[in-house]
Amino acid sequence: MLALAELLGGLGLLFIGLRLVSQHLQQATGKRVRRILQSATRSAMLGFLSGAGAGAATQSSNAVTLIAGNLVRSGTLNVRNAMPVIAGANVGTAALVFLASVNFHVAVLYLITLVGLCYQLRFDRHPTRRDWAGAGLGLGLLFLGMDFIKRTPSHLDPSVLTTLVSGLDPWIALGLGIAIALVTQSASTATILVIAAISSGMLSLDAGFWMVLGANVGSGAAVLVAGSGLNGSGRQLCLAQVLIKLAGTAAIALVWILVNFLFGIAPGPWLTMHLEGSLALALSILFLTLQLVGGGIVVFSRQALARWLDRLSPPSLEERESRPRYVHDLALQDPPTAVELAVLERNRLIGLLPKLLPDMDNTADNPAHRRAQYEGNTSIATQAENFIVELIDRQLHRDILHSALHMQSSLSMLRSLQTTLHDFSESLDSLPAPRPSLAFTLSESLRTLALLQADAVTQQPLDPADFEVLAKLTGDRGEMLNNLRRDLTASHHNSEQIRSLMVSAGLFERSVWLMGRLTALLAPQ
Repeated sequence: MLALAELLGGLGLLFIGLRLVSQHLQQATGKRVRRILQSATRSAMLGFLSGAGAGAATQSSNAVTLIAGNLVRSGTLNVRNAMPVIAGANVGTAALVFLASVNFHVAVLYLITLVGLCYQLRFDRHPTRRDWAGAGLGLGLLFLGMDFIKRTPSHLDPSVLTTLVSGLDPWIALGLGIAIALVTQSASTATILVIAAISSGMLSLDAGFWMVLGANVGSGAAVLVAGSGLNGSGRQLCLAQVLIKLAGTAAIALVWILVNFLFGIAPGPWLTMHLEGSLALALSILFLTLQLVGGGIVVFSRQALARWLDRLSPPSLEERESRPRYVHDLALQDPPTAVELAVLERNRLIGLLPKLLPDMDNTADNPAHRRAQYEGNTSIATQAENFIVELIDRQLHRDILHSALHMQSSLSMLRSLQTTLHDFSESLDSLPAPRPSLAFTLSESLRTLALLQADAVTQQPLDPADFEVLAKLTGDRGEMLNNLRRDLTASHHNSEQIRSLMVSAGLFERSVWLMGRLTALLAPQ
């Protein structure tokens, strides 16, 4: 019973430690990781090194894949450039595996003492210090858990231990590795468990080899399961991660089998005899080699793979529409140009406003396409506003600062208008067929105003007369809408239709008011 309690307690401490390390490292280094990955477009080698640094910093290749996926969606990276990043991230996660292969028992005790003092003296009040303290605590718990696991064999009967070491078939070991990785969602976690088992003498190197290979395959399967609901580039990156895992596993397994077949040498027993006390380090090197080989194969064939993945999982409409055309982080180095690019991005989004509204004369009008257009356009508007906010944080000349603040106001107004137009469209889409004539009138009136506004801001130079007309058309419509509401109340429509039309009328009124405000902001001074 004591052996079982120590084993389960060790596993619990190990899992808690791994979670704390990964969680706190991601929080402490998240912003820096994004900046590192943004430089990954220059070359495949730089992308690989950036991914390795990000993987070591976060200890989660899935977290790096998620950040890379967001950068692909924003247009900062493409799938071809993101492949070296993901390959490098897998290599970076080997850092913790190497740490686990070294006996840091005394150092860990001092580390836990230091973390305890940090918490006792309230040094964790600052968010950054709290995250580093949490990562240190996680590392300490991880090593304490491994110590408990290593002590387990001392309480086992020698015959049971011999059965455990020699009785694990390679196929069973492979399947066990896959199962552990699927449960833990991590190949590095499964490998650390194998290292602990080998260090304690409960597992042979040969069985550990096949378990690590299985863990590598299992982590790829876990990524595929986790990304089953994704489409477009997000799914492409998941598939690239699976290919990295499978390629590395297949290559190393083939070498292991060929050595046995061609030279008659059983690699497991031969390495055990020659490495003696370095079996844990050997497994760490195996884990690193798996990531390097798989990543290298995918990186060198990334052009062909990118084309294949694009056919297999083409970018969705929402994804295509959510990529900025003009704003990008490098433009922040030249503030005057950055403001001009933001103006172009904003005016392009205004030109797309009519696409957010239903075209009731067109039988091919698709609400799903309109929703995807809305999601994409609001994403671009948010990215443009964040771009301007980051620009404002820099030391700007007074005139440029004034332009940037004005741009921020107009983008904020534009996002409100996008949301209101989308809600208006949704309210009309919810009306049962045949739709009342009033719904058609409100929709076409709003489309006309949106088209006029798009024409006014997209032509160069701006014509003040266009903005004067827009200002008159978007002026106070309160009396007209009050009359409309009275007519609706007295109409023959049922109560549900009246309620829906009232909501549509209210959203129409707010849309016109927001268009008027936006027109006033955009009008040439």
